[in-house]
Amino acid sequence: MPTIKIHVDHEELAAIQRRADAHGVKVPDLVYGALNCMMSHGTESYCIGRVGQAIREKDGDLPAWSDSARSIGVYESKKDIGEGRGPHAAD
Repeated sequence: MPTIKIHVDHEELAAIQRRADAHGVKVPDLVYGALNCMMSHGTESYCIGRVGQAIREKDGDLPAWSDSARSIGVYESKKDIGEGRGPHAAD
């Protein structure tokens, strides 16, 4: 049987695993289901647009659905060190 490999970041795989667990399926089954959905509805303009967008954005920041620990938006929006109250702040 032929094999298709996809490469995802750890943050993407963690989110994919959680979604598969939530649906009670294994990751390869979830991926197959997503591919089946695309192949069944891939001629719809919305679907074509979303697939194209995902391909264009693949080498940029992590997708919004992934774990975002390394996301550019996450670390740029965090407060500077020492800003706000920390565990050692004076009362």
